[in-house]
Amino acid sequence: MDETGERFIPGTAGSIAVEHQHRYAFAAGLVADAVVLDVACGEGYGAAFLAGSAARVVGVDLDADAVAHAARAYGGIDNLSFEAGDVGGLPFADASFDAVVSFETIEHVGDPRAALAELRRVLKPGGLLVVSTPDREVYTDLLNNRNQFHLAELSAAEFDGALRQHFAHVALCGQAVGLASVIAPAGAAPVAGPDLWWLHGRAPGRAPLPPARPVFLVALCSDAPLEAVSASVLVDGGGSGTGALAALEARGNELAGTLDAVRRQASEDYDGLVRQVAALQADAVERDRLLAGNDRTLREQLRILDERQALIQVQAAQLAEQRAAHLAQERRLADKDRAQAREIDQLTRDVEAARADGLTQAQANHRRELAAWEQEGRARSEAVEREGAERLAAVRSMVAQTEQLVLAFGEVRDEQARALGIRPKTLRQRLVQCVPSSLRRLLRLNGRSGRERRAGAAAQAAALRGAVLLQQCLDQQRDIRELLAAPFAAASAPVEAVAAPVEPAVEQVAESLVEPSLEAPVVEAFDEAPTRVPDPQQDDIRLLEASALFDRLWYAEAYAVEPHEAARHYLDSGFRNGWNPSPLFSTDDYFRRNRDVSLDHNPLVHYLRHGMREARALHAAEGLAVSLADRFWRYGLRGMPDAGATRSRD
Repeated sequence: MDETGERFIPGTAGSIAVEHQHRYAFAAGLVADAVVLDVACGEGYGAAFLAGSAARVVGVDLDADAVAHAARAYGGIDNLSFEAGDVGGLPFADASFDAVVSFETIEHVGDPRAALAELRRVLKPGGLLVVSTPDREVYTDLLNNRNQFHLAELSAAEFDGALRQHFAHVALCGQAVGLASVIAPAGAAPVAGPDLWWLHGRAPGRAPLPPARPVFLVALCSDAPLEAVSASVLVDGGGSGTGALAALEARGNELAGTLDAVRRQASEDYDGLVRQVAALQADAVERDRLLAGNDRTLREQLRILDERQALIQVQAAQLAEQRAAHLAQERRLADKDRAQAREIDQLTRDVEAARADGLTQAQANHRRELAAWEQEGRARSEAVEREGAERLAAVRSMVAQTEQLVLAFGEVRDEQARALGIRPKTLRQRLVQCVPSSLRRLLRLNGRSGRERRAGAAAQAAALRGAVLLQQCLDQQRDIRELLAAPFAAASAPVEAVAAPVEPAVEQVAESLVEPSLEAPVVEAFDEAPTRVPDPQQDDIRLLEASALFDRLWYAEAYAVEPHEAARHYLDSGFRNGWNPSPLFSTDDYFRRNRDVSLDHNPLVHYLRHGMREARALHAAEGLAVSLADRFWRYGLRGMPDAGATRSRD
């Protein structure tokens, strides 16, 4: 087997052989004719030694290699066997053995108390447990041994306490190794056994243990009473004992030389002390002389102290008189404080009574005021209900008028559509339309037949009537919203119920603005929109070109841009410069009247997407009728028949 320094292997010399062999020799006399379990048997030498006196011995070890080695080395012993097992969970039934032996085992597990409980489990009632462990206070703390294999070490008191939790009787012994290994009861002289003498100093003396504390603790445990434990001594008769005696002799010679040096040093120290004593005696004589000279001064100081003490007594009497006067003053003040406290209590009661009366009166006044407020509130509620009824009647009337306006606007749109259904069909008309408008004005070319001019005049009249109806619808919607926004609480629910039908009518009017009305048929004849690659602005461009509020021909002539780029130009930069999309819509006026609209947002797109649904007012530029007439004139249509005059061409 490999020698790790922690497991003893027979053949190893030194104190480790003495202490390990002595434990098994000590236990062999206690387990005679018994069935014994040796836990942590290691190489197997101890279990083999116990088998010489026991009826049967079973050795258990955690290391499978060690178990195999023990079985090979000691397989010839009939009453001896070996098994692999852990002290934390032994592979045996309860109460299986008469005696259990476990030396230097429990310090190698994390929970020594659990290991002791497992040893107690496999022990028969009244059986004997012989267990050992190093004393932490001596092995580790005093001798400074740091064993890397030890997981939990116990002191003597902790070891004894842990054993008494499982056994009624515990005999604690100690083991120390000097010239020989000694196991004896800890703390008292053995009642039987060899006469032990220990050389201590210059003379021998009797002691239960060596003068030093034992390094290892050996305990005998049982539920049955234990017999008196005799001391056990194991003397190494080999070379190790002789070497120990030679070492002790050399150590004695060394100590003798040290003692002579100490004696010489003590003699020198004595001579120095004699000289110091002589000097101190001379100093004492001088001090006596000085004390005799200072005696008169001391008596004079005592006289002065007596006079000061008399003065202090007089001052103390005066202070006592002043204290008595002060106490009398304090009593008078206390009486005055008590009188003032009684007055304050009386005033407090009076104030609380007055407060209660005032509170009662205030509550009565408050109840009267509440009754008056309640009556006034009922009157206001009735007035609000009447006002709400009147407003509801007005709203219903306005809704009816709005519906009539919407119907009229639809008829106007139908009339306009029929008028715009007439298209120029002749080749001459198409050629004339290819001529720029400025040149057509100079050449007085109109390119329209009489039937088309009459249709244009009818379309112009229908468009004017539609614009007027549209403005009336928007004004009517604004009036309805202002009426509904008036603060009346009682009629709020009925007003919402009546206002609901207004929205579809306004929505129909709003949708009519974004449908092609007047310019689509005419513009289609003059110029076809070029094909463009789809871009993020395409939806806004379609929305503008489909609305009657954006006139791309008028915008192109007014701001010198190409007609097919008019919508994109207005979206990109035109509205930022304050340019108008048509005579019917003012960019600056929309921003001025709607402060919540961001200046970076296109005003016409905002109106078409949100403004109409939010009932925002459509503020057109001044001269609406003239602008409309001018717009129709630019499309080659005549003025209104009932206008009385027609705008002449250039």
